[in-house]
Amino acid sequence: MTTRSKAILFALFAATGFSALTLQVVWQRVISMHAGVDLFSFTTVVAAFLAGLGIGTIVGGTVADRLGPKKALLAYAAANAGIGVFAWFSLWLFYDYYQSVVPGLGGTLASFLFHFVLLVVPTVLMGISLPVVARGVVDRIEDAAPLVGRLYAVNTVGAGLGAAVSGWLLVGNLGFVATVRLAGTINLLAGASVFLLWRAAARARAAAPVPAPAPTSGVSEVAAPRAWPWYLLYGTTGAVALGMELIFFRVIDTLMRSNSYTFGHVLMLYLVLFGTGTAIASLFVAKVRRPQRWFLGLQFGVGVAALGGLLLLVEGPGLLGIDGPFTRHFTKDGYNLGQYQFWPLRELGRITFVHVLGPLAVMGLPVLLMGAAFPFVQALVAGRFDTLGRRTGRLLFSNVVGNVAGILLVGFVLIDRLGTSGSLRLLAGVLVVPGVAWALLASTQSRRVALAAGAVSVMALALVLFPSNRELWSFFHAADGLPFKLEEDRACVNAMRPDEAGASLLFINGASQNAYPYDDYHVLIGLVPALLHPGPDRALSIGLGIGATPYGMSLDERLSAVDVVELCGKEITLLEGLAAEGSQENQRMFSDPRVDMRTGDGRKALIAADEPWDVITVDAIRHQSAFSGNLYSVEFYELVRSRMGAGGMMAQWMPTPRTVNSATEVFDYALAFTVETYGNSQFFVASSQPIAFDRDVLLGRVDALILEAERRFVLPPGQLESIRNFFATVQPVVLQFGGPAADVPERALNRDLFPRDEYFLNNPVAVENRPRP
Repeated sequence: MTTRSKAILFALFAATGFSALTLQVVWQRVISMHAGVDLFSFTTVVAAFLAGLGIGTIVGGTVADRLGPKKALLAYAAANAGIGVFAWFSLWLFYDYYQSVVPGLGGTLASFLFHFVLLVVPTVLMGISLPVVARGVVDRIEDAAPLVGRLYAVNTVGAGLGAAVSGWLLVGNLGFVATVRLAGTINLLAGASVFLLWRAAARARAAAPVPAPAPTSGVSEVAAPRAWPWYLLYGTTGAVALGMELIFFRVIDTLMRSNSYTFGHVLMLYLVLFGTGTAIASLFVAKVRRPQRWFLGLQFGVGVAALGGLLLLVEGPGLLGIDGPFTRHFTKDGYNLGQYQFWPLRELGRITFVHVLGPLAVMGLPVLLMGAAFPFVQALVAGRFDTLGRRTGRLLFSNVVGNVAGILLVGFVLIDRLGTSGSLRLLAGVLVVPGVAWALLASTQSRRVALAAGAVSVMALALVLFPSNRELWSFFHAADGLPFKLEEDRACVNAMRPDEAGASLLFINGASQNAYPYDDYHVLIGLVPALLHPGPDRALSIGLGIGATPYGMSLDERLSAVDVVELCGKEITLLEGLAAEGSQENQRMFSDPRVDMRTGDGRKALIAADEPWDVITVDAIRHQSAFSGNLYSVEFYELVRSRMGAGGMMAQWMPTPRTVNSATEVFDYALAFTVETYGNSQFFVASSQPIAFDRDVLLGRVDALILEAERRFVLPPGQLESIRNFFATVQPVVLQFGGPAADVPERALNRDLFPRDEYFLNNPVAVENRPRP
């Protein structure tokens, strides 16, 4: 293959990396609508995706060696054509078909197997790519490590750009369907281009004179007689790498205050850093005499750098006396670029810290070192020219198996038992083993002993100095010197500290929620629809928060059951702690036999429900938060309506005009309520039947609550009076009466496959409301 053809192929390999990550981001997001966003669902999807890639690497290695270098590129062209065709029809499979099947899936194993079947075709085709391309471009075994390293680098950097462009631009501007079809088109064009390259090369070979047999390479099978130890080691370090990636994301997600752009941005940084490390190492791997020492030393460096970077971020500002800006950042509700019409210098500095400097401090050096290790381990397993495809496939397969093991171990076991700090310590500590092995490969006995002792000492010092879980998360919540409660689980970082007024403020993944003592607004979101209903029996609260909304529902004694579904299970533990400290509302709620709290995804609970509810409240997340579109779309409201009994009512916060438009696209009747005591915040109550707002009846039911308060504590007397005043004076606004009064354009609605409010930078909130009747 000519130099020009190789350059074109490298560019195409980068483009297909771009497409692959774009597809992965969208597919995982779409599957979450029915599978849920709890960690069990997310991990089964990721594990199924990785399993397909792993199988693909093995298949690709075998196919590459059987086809040989002249035909291997045909397999790459065919794989891209298959991915492209699949992408064009994928959302029918992942959204429409999945919706009809998911209620029958029970248990983690069944979910994993189903997701694997869904994803096996495209992921196997993606996994085939590197082994067959490597077989097609490597002419001499001496070039295997640098060329395969460069291929891996350009594909990984292309994937990082795909994560960035899809996350920041494509999804928000085009929606999910158009984005996957654009990515699929890239694969189709890449497949056609590779086929044309192959045909041109075949013609050139046919026209050229037959060359003399090339001399055999100086590197033979004997040069790498025992590849399996390196497969095993690369699988182990792959487990550590994916475990660290989960931890890096958790920390940076908290740093960035978790919005819909965070995932793509962090993934972009991770992949670009990894690819850059691989590219740098590929420049000199061929000149290295002992690649095993480099590989082992780099892996040890990953562990030390992972601890050192986060240690520097947490401890550095205080030691340098510059902790003020950090404290101010971590006391804010969240950070969204769309809030600012101009960027003063102070905000530019904050943007740079949040999106670049902070993430680089956390994962910059360790991820660079992870990427740099690949060309060296590739050199160790390359072997003979005619087995290059199989050995490359086996190497990648071992790494993918480790990736799956790492994500399962950290996601399901370590975070729950050790927290973020303990999990990172354990993962980094494992890498002292390659550090000692690196030392033992030194040239003399004295150097071996000294280097081994030095490696162990450096790692031990880093482990000792690294902050505890409480110290780590206290920094990210600006809670130093304050009463700070932390309950971390596999799904969320749940924390509580006093706010400026002394109330107990709840934080989820660094973003502030509501506080205790309860405010009127969140109590009323639960109480108003229950009191409006003429005879409620069962109620559902999607989301727990500080507990105010489900507690407000439970105040209506006519309800026989109040179900609560909360994604972050340790929130319940935090509220139990409040009850133990004397919170009478929480004591009453936890002792109420009607209240059933469970951990899980709210939308998934609606899909699986077999009994209707009379009242459903959604104590929803901010519309800028990741996955918020799952709770603000037309299709979500259709699901809620299908799970309500006759005359059932739904209540939810009104964060944007699109929320109101989307709800009134589904419900025939809707009222809006304004709570003056909470900054004039609004929520709506919607139903498929007329909503009777009879003030006298409502006041009678509220007065019954006040009588109940005289018998046993319900709410503080001042709050009871405030709530009674609300019912006595509120003038609800009619949002909908008897069906949609007028059509609204699509850009004024949230759809499952185009959640515009969630991607707020691409879709300004200021759109028209549906005209009111």
